[in-house]
Amino acid sequence: MEQNRPKTTLQRSRKGKKSWRKNIDIDDVEKGLEEAKTRQRLLGDDNDDFIIDTEGDVSIGGKSGKKLKSTEILSNKSKVKPLAIERNNRKIQGVNKHEVHRLMKLSGKVNGESKLKTRVDKDGLFRAKNEDLWGEEPVDNTPEILLKKSSSGHTKAKNAPKTMKTEAIRLSEQEKQVDAGKSYNPSLASWKALINKEYTTEHEKELKRQELIDHQQRIKNLIANLDENEEASSEDEQNEEDEEEDVDKDFKLSINKPTQVKIKTKSKRNRETKHKQRMELEQQLKELKHQIKELAKLDEYNELVSAKHEAKQTTKSKSKKTKKLFKYDSITRPLEVKLSDELTNNLKNLKPEGNLFYDSMINLQENGLIETRVPVAKRRRYTPKITEKWTYKDFK
Repeated sequence: MEQNRPKTTLQRSRKGKKSWRKNIDIDDVEKGLEEAKTRQRLLGDDNDDFIIDTEGDVSIGGKSGKKLKSTEILSNKSKVKPLAIERNNRKIQGVNKHEVHRLMKLSGKVNGESKLKTRVDKDGLFRAKNEDLWGEEPVDNTPEILLKKSSSGHTKAKNAPKTMKTEAIRLSEQEKQVDAGKSYNPSLASWKALINKEYTTEHEKELKRQELIDHQQRIKNLIANLDENEEASSEDEQNEEDEEEDVDKDFKLSINKPTQVKIKTKSKRNRETKHKQRMELEQQLKELKHQIKELAKLDEYNELVSAKHEAKQTTKSKSKKTKKLFKYDSITRPLEVKLSDELTNNLKNLKPEGNLFYDSMINLQENGLIETRVPVAKRRRYTPKITEKWTYKDFK
């Protein structure tokens, strides 16, 4: 190179930055960025490809669970994490939780909170009529129909009736537990016990029914035989009367009854009075002796009375007297027993027994919440009378 040559300034390009940017080709760069993004989305970062395992995976030895096809389709296969949205848990559909609770209390949908109390808390003083407490007497607002036509005095109830506090009278004292023999797959002992129990109850019912039928048949036979016996006895009495009349006609000498001598002598009357006095004295002596014997047994009687009183007190405490609530007893529960061929080992072949409606009705009746009734067949109150009218004679 030549030395001491004057320095020349390089000529700059006449193009500006914007013109240079327009003509630059960056397709290769954009393509590379797109490939990098797809690789990151599908495969993740390169750092996650290799992991140094020092402990070993425990789940490899176990059996992997089989996934459903629907879960495979719906599962997110992207390696990029989803967007994390910050949620405000203090709001329900954009409304604060405390405000929602307050509105629910005002509408009476919160247990233990009354509408009146929440309204007073909101408005302050309760909105009531303006009345002068120390001025005029309060006006009686009882309806006129009660003042005029009420047979008894009408007063506002201040206290609740005592019957509101007492429990309902139960027809059955103890709550019936479900028998183990009624299970869909019971044990042999419990099933046999249930069969024997139901058999005894049904056998007793059948015996009572048979006795009633026999009693009715016996009464029918007695009524039929009674008519025949009455006819025979009436015929016999008629024959006897006829025979007596014949005998009287043959042997009677007078129509009047024979006279009897009823005259008493003085000595006979004296004997009767003395006998009467003696009998009265003997009776008085007997009563005195009996009283003396009873007085001697006074201590024994006192002990017996005290023992009876104690026994009565213990029995009273043990068992209370059951009150009769309604005219009829509750409905008898239907027979719910499965025979040996009806028993099943699984719930698939189970045939349900009983009726939920009947069970709920019987429970309500036994707890004394509804009245027990029986179906009553319709019948005529009076037997119809048949009369013959005389108007038909006009057409003769």
